[in-house]
Amino acid sequence: MDQITKIKNQVRAEQWAKLIQERQNSGQTVVAWCREHDINIKTYYYWLRKLRSLVASQAQTTLSAETKTVKPVAFQKVALSIPATNGHAAVIIKLNGAALEVNEGASQQTIQAVLLALQSVC
Repeated sequence: MDQITKIKNQVRAEQWAKLIQERQNSGQTVVAWCREHDINIKTYYYWLRKLRSLVASQAQTTLSAETKTVKPVAFQKVALSIPATNGHAAVIIKLNGAALEVNEGASQQTIQAVLLALQSVC
């Protein structure tokens, strides 16, 4: 397709995009609007389909370009420091053959979470 034909098609598509937007903003049915503007309804739907197809192909091109630039996820090892304990649990709860130990220095939030979990089990 030569440059002039491309430009002509682009201008025509822009004109029809404006017309279709005008029809949508009018609040009229397609039939009534086409009749009022002396436009063949088949021509209206032809351009609507053509413009939707154009938008979809542009979106597909954009999407495929974005997926080509996506970098793989990389994970990094994080060192955690665990506070030293004296080896003795401050609280030991035994229930149905299971034992739960809460060491000294456990935060109030941790203890509350453990107690709520136990409450739901019991």
